[in-house]
Amino acid sequence: MTGEWLAAGLAFVGAAIGSAGSFWAARRDTESEARAAADDLSQRERASAREEWGRRFTAALADLNSDESFRRRHFGRIVLGAMVDSDLTSPEDRQLLEDVLLAHARFDQEGDEVGLGAEGMLVDDVRVVEDDGDEPSERSRR
Repeated sequence: MTGEWLAAGLAFVGAAIGSAGSFWAARRDTESEARAAADDLSQRERASAREEWGRRFTAALADLNSDESFRRRHFGRIVLGAMVDSDLTSPEDRQLLEDVLLAHARFDQEGDEVGLGAEGMLVDDVRVVEDDGDEPSERSRR
């Protein structure tokens, strides 16, 4: 009789160990699949956000360069300036944005190149003179 109980007890322990092992393996696989799905979703969201970043960059660049409206060009500059600080902006994109903005800053509304001053020049050293078309008076010539 003790042999019967011993066999039944060992069968029960074996079944419990087998069930626990199956549960642990299934749980590990489920967690692994959930992590993989979350990673895939994260990558898709990032790729989608980068595509949207590219569309906004293209639209802002088009506004900045092709539209005759000052307001649209100014809006394009604002958008490009804001995109520099975006989390989606890679270091290469950030450098490109800064180069585009710097190059655009070199030209005035009529497309004439504007001098940016000498390297190391302080803002206090800059003298701005507006040409209003009037002849200078004798007093201002001295």
